[in-house]
Amino acid sequence: MRFGKSKTPDLRGDLDLLLEDLRALLSSADKAADPALTQVRHQLETALGKMRETSAHAVEQSKALVHDADDYLHESPWRAVGGALAVGALLGFMLSRR
Repeated sequence: MRFGKSKTPDLRGDLDLLLEDLRALLSSADKAADPALTQVRHQLETALGKMRETSAHAVEQSKALVHDADDYLHESPWRAVGGALAVGALLGFMLSRR
């Protein structure tokens, strides 16, 4: 089974859409009339900044992990092949006993 972008929900796009709607709503309201709206807008901007920072950090970490795994497999491919063979043999043995 292949997993593609078309089958997975676009959470980031949905959040961006929601945030844009909230921004439009807060911008259209009379800012001087209610100081609570100013506070909510500030909290929204802060949360958006944190979300983008966290997302960027997660992407960087995952890219680093993929790069490290690629380097390891290029440096010692026989260890990876041996490990995969051992796991496959173990699973085959366990499934054949049933």
